[in-house]
Amino acid sequence: MESRLYNRLLFRLLALPVAALAVLALILGYGLQRVEESAKAIDRADVVILHGNRLTKLILDEETGLRGFLLTRNPVFLQPLHSADLQIEPEFDTLFTLIQRPDQLARLHRIQASHKQWELEAYHEIDAFPQDESTLEQHMLQRKQDMDDLRVQIDEFLNIFIGRRAQRSAEDILVNRNARILLLFAVALIAGLLVWETRRIFRVLTAAYNQQIKEIKQRVDESYAREQWLNTTIRSIGDAVIACDTEGTIVFMNRVAEELTGWQEQEAHGISLHRVFPIFNEDTRAAVENPVDKVRRLGTIVGLANHTFLVAKDGTEICIDDSGAPICDSSGKMIGIVLVFRDITERRMSEGALMRAEKLAAAGRLAASVAHEVNNPLEGLTNLVYIARRSDELDEIRHLLSQAESELGRIAHITRQSLGFYRETAIAAHFKPATVVHEVSDFYTARAATLGVALVVNTTTEREVLGTAGELRQVLSNLLANGLDACSRGDTIRLEANSATDPRDSTRQGVRITIADTGQGIPPEHLDSVFEPFFTTKKDTGTGLGLWVSRELVEKHGGSLRVRSRTVTPGCGTVFSIFLPLQGGPHSAAQLNGHQPQNDLAVN
Repeated sequence: MESRLYNRLLFRLLALPVAALAVLALILGYGLQRVEESAKAIDRADVVILHGNRLTKLILDEETGLRGFLLTRNPVFLQPLHSADLQIEPEFDTLFTLIQRPDQLARLHRIQASHKQWELEAYHEIDAFPQDESTLEQHMLQRKQDMDDLRVQIDEFLNIFIGRRAQRSAEDILVNRNARILLLFAVALIAGLLVWETRRIFRVLTAAYNQQIKEIKQRVDESYAREQWLNTTIRSIGDAVIACDTEGTIVFMNRVAEELTGWQEQEAHGISLHRVFPIFNEDTRAAVENPVDKVRRLGTIVGLANHTFLVAKDGTEICIDDSGAPICDSSGKMIGIVLVFRDITERRMSEGALMRAEKLAAAGRLAASVAHEVNNPLEGLTNLVYIARRSDELDEIRHLLSQAESELGRIAHITRQSLGFYRETAIAAHFKPATVVHEVSDFYTARAATLGVALVVNTTTEREVLGTAGELRQVLSNLLANGLDACSRGDTIRLEANSATDPRDSTRQGVRITIADTGQGIPPEHLDSVFEPFFTTKKDTGTGLGLWVSRELVEKHGGSLRVRSRTVTPGCGTVFSIFLPLQGGPHSAAQLNGHQPQNDLAVN
């Protein structure tokens, strides 16, 4: 079930009782409001009747006081009249505030006017005293008749309120009964609707829950099947696989990993990878950073350092190569690390053989260069000796011998330069790449001049790197020789050495060396293959190992070798870029203290 539909059903399940309570509250509130309005109306009628009765009593007191005074001529009987007269007007004022209907107000005004008229005539009777008995009796009868009429008006006025009060009471009883019936009906209806809707929602939720349980079971079965398939696949592949948790503790090893490490999966389970997978550099034999630590530090796929070997449980050293990668959950959080590696001992032996073959080829090229460079001074020396043997002039002979000595010095310089070029210790040390650039350019200056190629050298850095100067000299010699082969008369080759940062990591400082020529360039279809072993465009003279060996040597120093080329004029040519980090590659302080690894490229 979609989360949106699920949330909607839950909302309806919760909202229905709330809505039902709200409806019931409205009905109950309406009934209470009607009851309250009816009660207020009845209370108002009771108050009006109360004040009306008090008004009737006060008027009756006035009549009684007037009659007693007229019969007895005693002023004491006027006291009730005066007392009632003072209270009647407030009673009228109170009734005026309680009555809202215009017709009732008009009736009350008429009663008040009649009362005032009665009082004027009564006080006139009092002031006109004494009178004869017949006149007095007639006046008393008239006042009584007027008072009876006034009381009739008040009674009619009160009867109206009494009747309306009774009507209100009856309506109130009816409203209360109807409200109870309506409330009971609403409760029953809402309860029925709640039960029906709740059952329907629960049926939907139950169906969705059962469907989810079914899907979960299906997914569990599929996940188990995939796990078994993946487990069988990983255990059967030819590469070694070790899986660890985020702390570097082993949780899985396949059969190949057991064979290479010498550890069984059961005994390695729960043990740190550092014990089961100790790796070292082939050249320095220094410990290499464990790939699990590197993956945890970087959080990305990492490759093992070049020239790395594994020490198995029995002490066997196995050359390995491959990578480690993080295992992440759906949110991208790292939950484990997988290490995949393989035995490349045979490949390393093959590479060593290839490097030795390239060494022999380089020695052959050196011999050819030396023979070419020595041949011209030897021919001149032979001619000088021949002329000196046939001369009888001592001064001429001395001059010829001086020229011969100069030619011999030239031959000795070429020999020393050639021997110094290749006969150099392979112990790692700090050296200046700019110095090596100048040495290599000096060696090829004569050849470049013979070919008519301008050789331009520009170095702007005195930085030192840690490594083997002879190996860098080998790389530059190979790249410069290739550049001369690609150039024709009038072209230019530029060698530069500058301070730079690693293009792969801007925090690493180092030296960049570029060899740029304006030759014919490398075809685009060949650019991806130039660093592969045995790839060459020199069918008769090339071995196809030079660039491959050059890249291996540069990466051995922790650097990188890149190439870009263009075959379309203008601007055709090739640029090789070498970056060497200041701290060097896998070399360590052990090399600086006298450790000398095997160097298959050194010409002895």
